[in-house]
Order: sequence, then structure tokens, then C-alpha cells
Amino acid sequence: MLTIASPCILPVLPFVFARADQPFLRSGLPMLAGMALTFALVASLAAVGGGWVVEANQYGRWLALALMALFGLALLLPQLAERLTHPLVAAGARLSETAQGDGQPRPGPPCCWALPPACCGRLAPGRSSGWC
Repeated sequence: MLTIASPCILPVLPFVFARADQPFLRSGLPMLAGMALTFALVASLAAVGGGWVVEANQYGRWLALALMALFGLALLLPQLAERLTHPLVAAGARLSETAQGDGQPRPGPPCCWALPPACCGRLAPGRSSGWC
């Protein structure tokens, strides 16, 4: 009885009410059987995969530790940070050139690129460069 008050049932209610005028054996029973089968399948997969999730959690912790160490080293060593971010900066430059069309960088920060210059001037009065 408490499952009726559960928010998980709320997305299904429109389907139930849409078929309220049809007989239960043709509309309600197949939907009920499908929901029960889906719930049993998902619960079985969760029970079987539970052990795998615990094992993956250990590997995830070691991976997170390695990434945190790499980020810490990048903060301490500017050369390493430059090497790590170079591919991202190059990809961003290519995207910017492609979006611009003529290869010239757009004036102002990215927050103003979609706005007309008059709007950027209103966001930052007194600045002629169009920066927000």
C-alpha cells in the first residue's frame, strides 16, 4: 500500500489512467506483468553485480588517488601542468577558429560571444572592449 505514495510510481500513472476505460486483462495485466518482470530483472542484476561493484570500488579508489597525485604534481610543477593541458588548449583553439570562421579570435570572454556588442556594453558600462 505504501508503494502508491512512492514518487517512483508517479511517472507510470499517466499510462495507467490512459487505459482506465479498457478491460484489465487487455491493458492493466500486461502492464503489471511487465513492471513486475522488469523489477525482478533489475533486482537480479543488482544482486549478481553487487560483488563486482565492490571490487570495482577498490580500483576506483586507487585510480582517484593516482589522479589526485597527478593534479597535485601539476600544481607544484608548472612544466607538467603545461604538458598536461597543451592538448586541451590546442583543441580549444581549433574549436574557436572553426567557430569564428575567419580565424580571428573573438573579442571579449566567451560569455559575450553570443550577445550583440551593445548588450556587452550594457553589462560592463565604460568598457570599449566589450568585456562582460
